[in-house]
Amino acid sequence: MKCAQCGNEMSFQERFCSRCGHDSSVNRTQTPPPSVSRDWDTHVKVLAWIFIVSSLFIAIPGLCLLIFPGILMAVMNPPPPFLLTGPLFLAIALTFISIPLAILSIGVGLLRYRDWARILAVIVAAFLLIAIPFGTAIGIYAFWVLLSVEGSRSYKRGPSPEGRGWHEVPG
Repeated sequence: MKCAQCGNEMSFQERFCSRCGHDSSVNRTQTPPPSVSRDWDTHVKVLAWIFIVSSLFIAIPGLCLLIFPGILMAVMNPPPPFLLTGPLFLAIALTFISIPLAILSIGVGLLRYRDWARILAVIVAAFLLIAIPFGTAIGIYAFWVLLSVEGSRSYKRGPSPEGRGWHEVPG
C-alpha cells in the first residue's frame, strides 16, 4: 500500500509513513493487485504431453494383439481355432495401433503450435468426453486450453520467445 500524502510504499502493518511521518491509518490506498495472467504456453505443453502419454497407454492393447497370437501359435500345438482368424487379429491390432499414432502426432503438433493439431485435438477431446472420469477431465481441459478466448488467442500467437526450444521455429 502507499502513503496517501507522499506516495511512499508501506507495508500493511505500518501506521506511520517512514518518509513523511503521516498517520495513514485513516486514508490508506491499496496498490492494485497484479493482474492474473495464465501461462498458456504451459497449458498447451501439458495438454500435448497428456496426448503423447495417453497414446502410449492406448497402444498397449494393440501391441498385445500383435504379440499374443504369435506366442500362442508357437506354444500350442495345434493352435486354438480362434487364432486361425489371423487377419481379424491383424485388423484389430492395426486399428488399436493407428489410433494412438494419430493421437501421438496430435500431441507433437500441439507442441509445435500447428493449426491442424488444434483442430484434431478438439475433435479427439469431444470423443474423450464419454470416457468417464479421466477422458472427461482431459476433454474439458482441452476445450478450456484450446477454445477459451485467451487460450485461442495465445495458441494463434504461438509459443512465447522464452518458451521456444532450439528445434522450434517461429511460424
